[in-house]
Amino acid sequence: MTPHRVPHKPITLASGGDVVIEYWAEGTRIYVAGFDASGKRVSAVSYSAEVDIADEFYGTIKDSVIDHLTKAVEYDLLTNPHMHYRP
Repeated sequence: MTPHRVPHKPITLASGGDVVIEYWAEGTRIYVAGFDASGKRVSAVSYSAEVDIADEFYGTIKDSVIDHLTKAVEYDLLTNPHMHYRP
């Protein structure tokens, strides 16, 4: 089963290419990666973190983790596209 990805932040590369950073969850692990308009992953890797909190604090931590992982994907794609962008 393919996990449901949620668009989180669009970015435009210096080359003019558009990438949407999306996130998804599998259990307590949250993943973030960059995708093109056709839904193909274009970041060289997906970034992830484990969020193992079972109370109402989970939502706050999850959002913070997604924001920090998104910043890492964005930074890598914008500063080193030759290493991190895979069309």
